[in-house]
Order: sequence, then structure tokens, then C-alpha cells
Amino acid sequence: MTYSFKCKDVGQKCDFEVKGAMSEDELMAIIKAHAEKAHNIKEVTPEMMSMIQKAIKKE
Repeated sequence: MTYSFKCKDVGQKCDFEVKGAMSEDELMAIIKAHAEKAHNIKEVTPEMMSMIQKAIKKE
């Protein structure tokens, strides 16, 4: 099983997407790095985490 995520799925006007992450931990590390660099988000709040988790697709 692999994991994928699109920023658009959490309401961002952003074309960023991740496909093929081998674990949810790997995917979250990529998402957090992108959020900090591209959106200047230093800390993922519980509300953000909930939105992100709902947007993660398992393939």
C-alpha cells in the first residue's frame, strides 16, 4: 500500500502533491517540510492534522 496527498484537498491554492509514499510517517514528513517551506507553516495544529489525515489517500 502507498499513500498520497494533494494540498488542494485541504483547501490550499497549491499544486503540490505526493504520490507513492511507503508509509504515513514518510508522507507526513514530506507534507510538514512542504508546509513549512511553501506556506510558512511552522507548526501543524491538531485541526490541520485532522484535515491532512482526512485528505490522505491509501492506494
